[in-house]
Amino acid sequence: MAVTRERQLGDILLDNGVITPIELDEALQRQRVTGEMLGRVLVTMGLCEEQDIVEALGQQAGMERIDIGRLSVSEETLRMLSVDIVRFYNVVPVRLKDNVLTVAMADPMNISVLDDLRQITGCEIAGAISNQEAITKFIEDNYSYQADSIHQTLEDLIAHTGDSELTLEETGTHELISNEDNLIELAQEPEVIKIVNLVLLEAVQKRGSDIHFEVYEEDFRIRIRVDGVLQEVVSPPKHMALAIVSRCKILSNMDIAERRLPQDARIELKVGDSIIDIRAATLPTLYGENFVMRILDQTAVRVDLNQLGFPEDVLKKIHTTIQKPNGIFLCTGPTGTGKTTTLYACINELNHEGVKIITTEDPVEMQFDQIIQVQVKEDIGLTFAYCLRSILRQDPDIILVGEIRDLPTAHIAVEASLTGHIVLSTLHTNSAPETITRLLDMELEPFLITSSLEAVMSQRLARVICRHCREPYRPDDEEMDTLGVPHKWRKDPNLRMFRPKGCPACDYMGYLGRSSLVEFLEVDEPVKDMILSQATAHEIRDHARKYQGMRTMREEGIIACVRGKTSPEEVITHTDRYI
Repeated sequence: MAVTRERQLGDILLDNGVITPIELDEALQRQRVTGEMLGRVLVTMGLCEEQDIVEALGQQAGMERIDIGRLSVSEETLRMLSVDIVRFYNVVPVRLKDNVLTVAMADPMNISVLDDLRQITGCEIAGAISNQEAITKFIEDNYSYQADSIHQTLEDLIAHTGDSELTLEETGTHELISNEDNLIELAQEPEVIKIVNLVLLEAVQKRGSDIHFEVYEEDFRIRIRVDGVLQEVVSPPKHMALAIVSRCKILSNMDIAERRLPQDARIELKVGDSIIDIRAATLPTLYGENFVMRILDQTAVRVDLNQLGFPEDVLKKIHTTIQKPNGIFLCTGPTGTGKTTTLYACINELNHEGVKIITTEDPVEMQFDQIIQVQVKEDIGLTFAYCLRSILRQDPDIILVGEIRDLPTAHIAVEASLTGHIVLSTLHTNSAPETITRLLDMELEPFLITSSLEAVMSQRLARVICRHCREPYRPDDEEMDTLGVPHKWRKDPNLRMFRPKGCPACDYMGYLGRSSLVEFLEVDEPVKDMILSQATAHEIRDHARKYQGMRTMREEGIIACVRGKTSPEEVITHTDRYI
């Protein structure tokens, strides 16, 4: 029997008139040297566009090319997929014939989409290739969409499945979950797929950072963390917990049958036209497995120092510090206050052809082109200190250390700075001056701190008050005392601050996004003398405020309140007042 030879990507591009035979030959020669995929080589050489490669890959997979802008699609076909499914999978239905639904897609390599749609619709699914711009326009022209439609669809879906065949009878539960095949079958129920997809879509739409699937004795609820605050999305019936968590484990490539030990994983998912990076983790509890997804939308994360909301004077000091030929710059604060994002923005600015940047992180939260990133693995002995020693042998110019956790890591970071490297890192301290005492508590010698440390910035994230619905008011004396408003400001009869109200623009939360509150401590000569004499954090803070013009995070917060950027409640919650 004759074997059909798969058409090569280069041949398809030639037939499509995208490249010439000479250009293909040049690309193949470079591919033999670099070892990269041919499509990536062609794009890098500027011989074709990404969309040309996508369409060629679709043809290679046997998909037809469709110009959906010229198609007339029937209402029956459009109704085969809801607006939320269309937006989540970034596909559009274009033809329904003999129980075969043809969908146009921009990514022909995402075959799992076709499998999911087959489960959801009950039809056979055929993929066709189109371009992203045409798909986006088709959705806008043919599907109405309201901001609350996802949540309403979820509520309707939960209500519909409440008495469905998905319900697990108590007597049969143990037999069902003991079989991995049954678990997989349960996780592939159309209702379960829809619920998980809609929750992911809502998290992306709301700019959520985490999704929590939580199992209790009598309840099961799903919450999304938005701007640092958990919001309940929906509470499915308790009997759906096993199926929904199993679906999440399948998406995360976890062992679906392992429910006694915690698991963690890292995956990439395409939600609509966004690629999101997910760190997933399970936790066995008394009443079942909890599942948490931490979301990093690569298209939404801002890694530009000029766009992180820092005051102009602080921004200027950051630029000056990271441009020095050597030294340590520390960014401090509790977990979840934007430290890593700040350091990513720093290395993004420093990244150019003339320098070599290496990072060691736990975990690697965002991937960069032309930057070498190393994942710490404590369980096999690959610690920050071990990585850092090896990095120094790789001739770097700039080093990012995810966190200085112990004295060995601190010592090597100092050594790196003293041998001509810029070192960026984080530390868990409450304020910039307290970072000095923390390093001393770690038994790092004072002279090593003064010879290597250039600056410390401590930061918090406060929610930004919604400009569409904020209400101006004059705080009373008690609130101004609690906040620490300067007495000379209180004499101003026009003093106004703002409080949240809630409107459709902010999903009735009163806040929309978060912004940094920072304090920046320069390690100048007087501060170095204070370190050598082991001065207190309070004394260092007083010097910095008096002679460097440093504002504490609480003082930055008061200014932000007066400017209408955030509310007094947020500032009081996230910052300390130093007398």
